[in-house]
Amino acid sequence: MKYTILVADDSKVYFDIIEEAFRQFGDNYHLIWANTGKMACLMAERHLPDLILMDVIIPEMNGVQAIKALKENHLTSDIPVIMLSASESLQAIYETGAHDFISKPFNQFELYMRVRSSLTLIDKIKEIKKQKEKLEREHQKISQQRKEIIDDITYSKRIQKAILPTNDLVRDIFPEHFILNIPRNIVSGDFYWVGNKSGKKIIAVADCTGHGISGAFMTMAGIAYMNDIFNRYTMDDPAEFLFLLREQVMKLLHQKGIEGEAADGMDVALCIVDDENKCFKYAGANNPVYHLSQHGLELYKADRMPIGIHVNFTTPFTSHTFPYHSGDMLYLFSDGYADQFGGPENKKFRYKQFQDLLTSIGQNPMADQREILQRTFINWKGDEEQVDDILIFGIRL
Repeated sequence: MKYTILVADDSKVYFDIIEEAFRQFGDNYHLIWANTGKMACLMAERHLPDLILMDVIIPEMNGVQAIKALKENHLTSDIPVIMLSASESLQAIYETGAHDFISKPFNQFELYMRVRSSLTLIDKIKEIKKQKEKLEREHQKISQQRKEIIDDITYSKRIQKAILPTNDLVRDIFPEHFILNIPRNIVSGDFYWVGNKSGKKIIAVADCTGHGISGAFMTMAGIAYMNDIFNRYTMDDPAEFLFLLREQVMKLLHQKGIEGEAADGMDVALCIVDDENKCFKYAGANNPVYHLSQHGLELYKADRMPIGIHVNFTTPFTSHTFPYHSGDMLYLFSDGYADQFGGPENKKFRYKQFQDLLTSIGQNPMADQREILQRTFINWKGDEEQVDDILIFGIRL
């Protein structure tokens, strides 16, 4: 590498001495001369030398003034300067921006070594700047990629929201209801589904394997399959509905019961409400359902197997029929609420506390129940990270 060094000195004799000194140490140095302070500033801007050797006492603009002008120019502000005089105080020289000082008259070898040391430092600084610029470019690239990914996921959220049952549809089937849906990420691995056919009202809440993008893909498949089953069959047996859903999901994931297969799928609670006979039928794949009546909160347990591959994947699900009275509440939910860490001891909220909370608010209007559940969750979580997607669907029968 060949270095350009600007020598600013009104004496051509000193320039010749300096040039001769560097000539003895090789041809890696190209020296240029300025005999005034103003000329030094102009030549520095034009040639952008690697280093400037600046005499303090020079015409038109002394060395201290010249350094100040160089530092104020964004093109030359980073060029290091070594002063070549003892006529000004060191404090004034360093405060102006010089980074080294050599007294006249100087030893040629000492001058060379001081310049060599400065140039080595300059090379390291340049390399650091290159690495910094490279990192900044990479950071900008990553930031742009991250923005594009988030934009895509945010758009996916719109798609996911669009395929969920509309507010009008849910309201038509279940006039009194609330839905608390708090995804862990932008998109959710939980979903809900409703239908109304032959006088039977169907409601389901599902918790898919994973959350975020992976969970969201499963929600879209789950909703599509539920729509397909609903449109193709007329049934009042929730267990049969779950059995058909399991077949579809296993087919989608190519699950055949082979050892080592990924156990992806979903947990589902599904109820079919019969208003005419004042009863509802329930079947669950790992997800229970709560029934709140004048007798208190009843927990109806699910079959301990998912919608997906399982050791008992050929076993039918179980349907249960329960009577209800007008004004009773049904709660279908995923496990995210009860599993959230927080509180004064940073423990899980747990199902017992969740059940007590539902019991205490069950007579409240739907909007109030949702607001209390959300506020309680936020207060419990505090500064802790949300551990899972949260979905609670409450209906008044």
